Amino acid sequence: MVKRLFLLKRCFLPFQFAGQTSADTFEASPICTRVVCKTTVVFNIFNLMSRSTSDMESARVDLSELKVGAIINTSSGGCDTESEAEMLDLLKGANVSNCKTWCGESDQIERAFAEAATQELKILIVLGGDGTIRTAAEACTGTGTYLLPLRGGTLNMLPRALYGDASWQNTLKDTLADPAIKVLSGGRVGQELFFVAAVVGAPGLWMEAREAMREGDILDAVHKGGIAFEAMFDTTIQYFISPEVSGEAEVVTVICPLVSEQMSDSEQTLEAAAIAVANVAEVLGLATAAAFGKWRENKRVTLSKTQRVAVQSSGDIPLFLDGEKVKLGKIAEITFVPKAVNVIVPANLSTRFS
Repeated sequence: MVKRLFLLKRCFLPFQFAGQTSADTFEASPICTRVVCKTTVVFNIFNLMSRSTSDMESARVDLSELKVGAIINTSSGGCDTESEAEMLDLLKGANVSNCKTWCGESDQIERAFAEAATQELKILIVLGGDGTIRTAAEACTGTGTYLLPLRGGTLNMLPRALYGDASWQNTLKDTLADPAIKVLSGGRVGQELFFVAAVVGAPGLWMEAREAMREGDILDAVHKGGIAFEAMFDTTIQYFISPEVSGEAEVVTVICPLVSEQMSDSEQTLEAAAIAVANVAEVLGLATAAAFGKWRENKRVTLSKTQRVAVQSSGDIPLFLDGEKVKLGKIAEITFVPKAVNVIVPANLSTRFS
């Protein structure tokens, strides 16, 4: 048991998260709705989030004249019932008065999204975990509603990629002071969208173990970590990117331009990383490389820019989209989605985080 916990810590702790940036602008129609998935998990693998520059200009916007909605999920762990009043005070200080809020636990959030869909909102602020934020991003996709996602959960993939490690209060305050619109591209798996990264394969199960460690449930972490390690070598992913780039791997990650250190925001493509390891020693070696930002140089990693990745396995494949576990089945296709969602960021974002 102690040895297994040691392996968990060796694999989880080196992987760091950082990054931000985005892209262009567009217009469409009001917000739509989607059922909230209540299972959110932690994603923090192989130092994927490492962008530090912004490549395209953003368009400033006056929020005081727009209809604003705010959804707060108090079950996410990073906010509570007092967060609603705190948020309204910040909005009032920025002369944003036309605002409707929904604040509640996870079992009330589906209804909140449904009601928000009827309000013809121009701005949707969401304070919650990865699942709630991805739901909001999907709801705003292809619409004229701008999303302002605030970190309120465990890992907060999209907020941290956009705004860095600032608290949700500071992020909101800075954004309201000088707001600008940017457009993010993303990826699609079936009917599901993602805007940061997709992780395909058994190593994604490490996220559940890592979340248990964060919550202080060491026994559960050891149990889930052991399952992840055992499943890792039992589940092989067959991937096809092109006739020249295909094969088998234990995990395939698909990274959006927002966080890829090798792509600019303007590139109309995803970055796929197929990771093949033969034993636990190679897992730890890759973890060590990740800790020093050298995971791309590892011989077990195959990298490729692509608009399409096909994956399949003999059994159901674990899939995590922006930190949220979703059902995939035995075969799937991941495709690039240009200009997927409008987000609101501070106009000086690129200079602050460069």
